Amino acid sequence: MNFFSLPYLALILCYVFLYFYEKSSQQSNNKSVAGFWCAFIFVLFFGFRGFIGSDWFNYENYYSEATLDVWTAFDYEIGFSFLVKLFHDLGFEYSFFVFFITLIQVVLWHRFLKKESYNISLAYIVLISCFPLLIIDLLRNFTAILIAVQSIEYINKNKKIKAFLIILFSMSFHLTGITFLFLFFLKRNYFNKKVLVVLLIFGTIVYFLQIRFIDSIMASLGAVLGGRFEYLAGTVTESDASYGIRFGILEKIFLFILVLSNYKYIVNNKVISPIYFNSFFCYCFIQLYFSTSDAMINRFALLFFWAYLIILCNLKDLIKHRELRKTVVFPVILFCFLKTYITFNNPLYRYTSVIFVKESYYDRALIRDEFYESKE
Repeated sequence: MNFFSLPYLALILCYVFLYFYEKSSQQSNNKSVAGFWCAFIFVLFFGFRGFIGSDWFNYENYYSEATLDVWTAFDYEIGFSFLVKLFHDLGFEYSFFVFFITLIQVVLWHRFLKKESYNISLAYIVLISCFPLLIIDLLRNFTAILIAVQSIEYINKNKKIKAFLIILFSMSFHLTGITFLFLFFLKRNYFNKKVLVVLLIFGTIVYFLQIRFIDSIMASLGAVLGGRFEYLAGTVTESDASYGIRFGILEKIFLFILVLSNYKYIVNNKVISPIYFNSFFCYCFIQLYFSTSDAMINRFALLFFWAYLIILCNLKDLIKHRELRKTVVFPVILFCFLKTYITFNNPLYRYTSVIFVKESYYDRALIRDEFYESKE
């Protein structure tokens, strides 16, 4: 029996060791050392990855034909396209470009975590186990998000121009970065508890009945914004793929209720800022209300992944009950191991590293095609 998730489970285990090392002392030196090794291991593992996942096929094909001399309507956003064309014209292989992008992502991710998370190692565990699609397939999206979240610091300080410029730059990697302008409104007040309860009830009904209403909303939004936004909206409305009812929704509903049950404690003590609190619920609501669209989940729910991750990593600080605080991290880590095993245990994620082997493009493309044919 193939055990494709084994390398990823070993990776999570490394981060668990780093988690205990980081927690063994509150000294800043321990946290700095753990943070360095977290970043180094991530770059080593994902920066030198082979053709794993699915979207490498599209990006590699685009990279192989890219040149600064030619710009067309089929290019990606200008920031990402410029980097691709530059690296290709300089003679670098696609694998080196992936390494470079991963390095940039880790620098941005690490800067974000140093300001927003009490435990860097646990944040890496949650990122890898819960959001593999972002790390492996969504090169542009992930980079754009990591650029955009740097604006949160300035939004909280009311430095609107700096925040706006950062968000504008993120849009040069993926246009969905425009969504982060919404954070200016999310920072003001915590969402009302009664409204959250009502939205949860209706969202749960919509989810389990698989009610689809996204088509008309996205078509109208695309028509108003026009241009590439209309194209992005079209990729949602033209797709019949449904994210469907999945076991993972129980985890999200459970976490939703847990945070909601500690609403008064969180709000009164300002344990977490309104931006993270409100964005967490935005992530959950998109998962509930738009599960009939795989594209909607992948393009928009993941824009708020950072809030969900921060809530999950800092869960013990959000819970009023002291005894529960002591044990809450263990089930989170156990859940991440289970999530890693289930998510990565398919042939698309058969891990290879360009450090040790030069993988055949055609062999891996065949595996990819066979995987999707088996799903039809």
